[in-house]
Amino acid sequence: MNDIELKRLTEADVEDYISLEKSVDGTKIYSAMTDRKEALEDIRKGNTYFIIENGQIVGGVSYELKAPDHAHIGGLAVHPDYQGRGIARAAMLKVLDKLKDTLKIDLVTHPDNECAIKLYESLGFARGETIENYFGDGEPRIVMTLQR
Repeated sequence: MNDIELKRLTEADVEDYISLEKSVDGTKIYSAMTDRKEALEDIRKGNTYFIIENGQIVGGVSYELKAPDHAHIGGLAVHPDYQGRGIARAAMLKVLDKLKDTLKIDLVTHPDNECAIKLYESLGFARGETIENYFGDGEPRIVMTLQR
């Protein structure tokens, strides 16, 4: 497994956060957060993290507690230079450990994002409904849920 750490973002990290999001923008399978106001709002929620490997920002992940027993993973992005190395899996395992007492965890992903779907299914997430235009970007998303 990759030796990564998760570093909680602060408002001072907003430009690096936007830069990371821009690195994965431009495809229909990921809706990047590139608006500064939205990025700051996401950071203020308190559960947005950089994925750090060997001192470098290689990705980001966030989640939101919807209820004491329900969390929503809102984003998982790995910089293109670091994709295909197991970083997303390692980050998800760390997030799932943080949420180990949470009974229901959900997320959404694009139906064409086969790598992400395989990853989430391997971690116990089940496919649910497809929602059209989920982020207002004209693209559908599949809701995936891990029920404990």
